[in-house]
Amino acid sequence: MSRTRTALAATVKQFARTPVLLALLVVLPAYFVGVLGAVLPETTVRVETATVTTRATMVEGVLPMLAVLAAVVVAGVGGLFLTVNTLDADGWLSLSGLPARSLFAARAGVLLAVAAVGSVAATAVLLVHASPERVGVFLVATVLLAATYGLVGAVAGVFLNRLGGVYAMLFAPTVDLFLFHSPLATDAPAWADLLPGRWAGTAAMEAAIGGDPNWSALGVGAAWLAVAAGFAGVAVRHAVRE
Repeated sequence: MSRTRTALAATVKQFARTPVLLALLVVLPAYFVGVLGAVLPETTVRVETATVTTRATMVEGVLPMLAVLAAVVVAGVGGLFLTVNTLDADGWLSLSGLPARSLFAARAGVLLAVAAVGSVAATAVLLVHASPERVGVFLVATVLLAATYGLVGAVAGVFLNRLGGVYAMLFAPTVDLFLFHSPLATDAPAWADLLPGRWAGTAAMEAAIGGDPNWSALGVGAAWLAVAAGFAGVAVRHAVRE
């Protein structure tokens, strides 16, 4: 446990050396959701999820999904930069005797905090414009999906450079949430159900527009998080040992 705390302290210090990224954790979700909440029209549209179909204004039916997207993008980019910035240091720490599993546990802990901060910021600004019917479930689902994409960003940091990774972490969640699993989307391909946004993202949207909590979708979202954690752990440990 003391080794994990040591690695966690080193991770926090490394993350704190990127003040712009720290600021973006709160500023970007707040700005993104705040601006869109102000400019979205009051048009009533049909919104549809896996189990709920209703009519709502654009703010009530679409802005919650955009809030989730903002938190997810911030967590994904945060995971990317955290990995890119710490891989060299992780190699030295591993050579000094710190186990790779302790290093990854520390990195994953920081990524969870990043996902939580971004999700809270996005949800807080969302509440100014539209209140999800079940705020607690919405926030949990958002953190779950953001943490999943944070780990996906960590994997991207192993295989891609900063520029390529940023493009990937902007493109992937946008396609997942905005193109395939938006409440306005129709006729998503069957393979889109394999994406994490189909589960935690759906649970968040159903919590926002008044459906009963979709515990099964949250459960699959949690399984997606576990799979992402396992894959990220293997990828990061392999990169550290090289």
